Amino acid sequence: MKASLRSRQVHLDFHTSERMPGVGAGFDEKQFQKALKLGSVNSITVFAKCHHSWSYYPTQAGMVHPTLGTDLLGRQIKACHEIGVRCPIYITVGWSANDADMHPEWCARRPDGTIAVTNYDLEAGPETPKPIVSWKFLCPSGGYRERILAQTREICAAYAVDGLFYDICFGPATCYCATCRAGMAEQGIDVDDEDEVRQYTRSKWTDFMKACRAVLHERHPEATLYFNGGANLDTPQEVLDLQTHLELEDLPTTWGGYDKFPLRARYLRRQGKPYLAMSGKFHTMWGEFGGFKHPDAIRYEAAAMVAYGAACSFGDQAHPSAAMDLDTYRNIGVGYRYVRKIETYGIGAAPLTNLGMLLGGGPGRTAHAEGVATMLLEGQCDFDVAEPEDDLSRFQTVILPGSRFLTAESAARLNAYLRGGGSLLVLGESALAKDTDALLLDIGGEYLGAARYKEDYLALGPAIGKGLVRSPFLNYTAAIRVKPTSGRCLAAIHEPYFDRTYGHYCSHQNTPNRLEPAEHAGALQKGRVLFLAHGLGKMYHEHGARLHRDLFLNALARLHTRPLLRTSLPSSGRATLVSQPGRKRHVVHLLYAPPLKRGRCLVIEDLPTLRDVPVSVRVPETVKRVRLPLTGESLPFRVADGVLETVVPEVHVHQMLVLEW
Repeated sequence: MKASLRSRQVHLDFHTSERMPGVGAGFDEKQFQKALKLGSVNSITVFAKCHHSWSYYPTQAGMVHPTLGTDLLGRQIKACHEIGVRCPIYITVGWSANDADMHPEWCARRPDGTIAVTNYDLEAGPETPKPIVSWKFLCPSGGYRERILAQTREICAAYAVDGLFYDICFGPATCYCATCRAGMAEQGIDVDDEDEVRQYTRSKWTDFMKACRAVLHERHPEATLYFNGGANLDTPQEVLDLQTHLELEDLPTTWGGYDKFPLRARYLRRQGKPYLAMSGKFHTMWGEFGGFKHPDAIRYEAAAMVAYGAACSFGDQAHPSAAMDLDTYRNIGVGYRYVRKIETYGIGAAPLTNLGMLLGGGPGRTAHAEGVATMLLEGQCDFDVAEPEDDLSRFQTVILPGSRFLTAESAARLNAYLRGGGSLLVLGESALAKDTDALLLDIGGEYLGAARYKEDYLALGPAIGKGLVRSPFLNYTAAIRVKPTSGRCLAAIHEPYFDRTYGHYCSHQNTPNRLEPAEHAGALQKGRVLFLAHGLGKMYHEHGARLHRDLFLNALARLHTRPLLRTSLPSSGRATLVSQPGRKRHVVHLLYAPPLKRGRCLVIEDLPTLRDVPVSVRVPETVKRVRLPLTGESLPFRVADGVLETVVPEVHVHQMLVLEW
């Protein structure tokens, strides 16, 4: 089923303690509708059950909030539908405080029998200060599973349900509660085998998802269904399959920055499902009453969501009175009024690029991939994400980002891709087999083994050293050792004299390099395969050295000679090219609003205008017109050797360039 997602959503948190008086007493349908209109909101997630375990409707299956005097959920649904706003319904799963206290047997357990928690001190007293985001985990099995299913049936029978949003799913990877132990014993699973317990725990969750889906779609077959936590780079396929759409929850100010979402969007769009990006109206993150992100940042984030093909969602948290904060919706409205102008040029559009990155697998996969993605984004190298089993023929160049995942089968597919004219940029251990110390790609070298030292140094040759220092420079993680054979050596490695220990150390930090180069190479090229011996992506993710990024981009330029999109933006600029064949157009999105580190947050504040930005696009269609839809202006362009060239007069936060054929 294709989910019916709206483009401008709010996720309205309502986690409300029993100590709060007059819950829902300030709700007014007209004021609620006024807020939604002020924010140009066309979908809002409303609450049936929160992390405190309280429900906000007349429930028999759950527990009504003790100071709630109205059917808040029902009134919110009615108010939304009166003005054509969609309203999926929220039900918590993994965190439910009063359920956990009243039914400790429902809690997820560690192997030693203690309750699984996040930031929670099980020995704390009532007056002990409580850290933020501190909860016990519950397990969706046994009596707790039945309670959630009973509430789901109750809600589906009582209300016009547009969709259900189950939160805090897939928590601890393993659970050893009494119910799970009994289930594992019945299936003959060895509870001392962590891999078997992990598989059982995953199956428990997927069985729970299937049960929820059956209840929902029996009465509301067109309703959407999402289990939050089920749209990550490592989410199992069976979990992705059970969702009608995907919600990519990224709060870029505090949860990993502004480059986390583009990678996830490019990877998860492979599922062919509608997807939305979720940020927040808060300065920090969820649960921040009275926190405000500046509307400039909301507008930038919303534009970026659309540029990467996503519908938009911003989180809010309602006051316990349930009166809406109109300033919040004025701020959101700045972003969403802009989205109304641009949404048809991006949401659901397909990325158009001939540069691919394999996500692969293995230890450190996410750090390697996120680091490579950041280097590509900062170089305005538009890319898509693939897996080894995908059809790679659309890519001129494919990047293996550094984790160890190759099998004989996947290597054979990559070798076939090379024979078909493709090229490979291979980083670090991605050249090695997943399970054996063997090179599965012909990179022009012989594998000698793992690094002998923790760090090493790299001296670049002219082929990949353009604009960079020629002196040996530090690598914070040493390279695997590959001795050149048939490949051309592009960079030499200098090892340190020794690792730093109490018995052997020199100065404050790292040991200096030996003067003579090692026998193993820092970079090799054989034909259309270029091998960089270091895991530059993971290093860049952790240390952010520009030298490492610029080396990576220099190496990529030797292979990726015919990109579909070229532009010139500062490193905080972002450029994407998307295609809308049904509308006979391609769209270039240009973004620029550099994030600044303020305390523990990234803040969007300075919005400099870029002028006369050159853009080159290589597409097979004969383009008839190039225009800026935000201004209605048509731009002059020329085509030479299949490349369309034009100049965008101005980029302020976000600009779109439409190529019509």
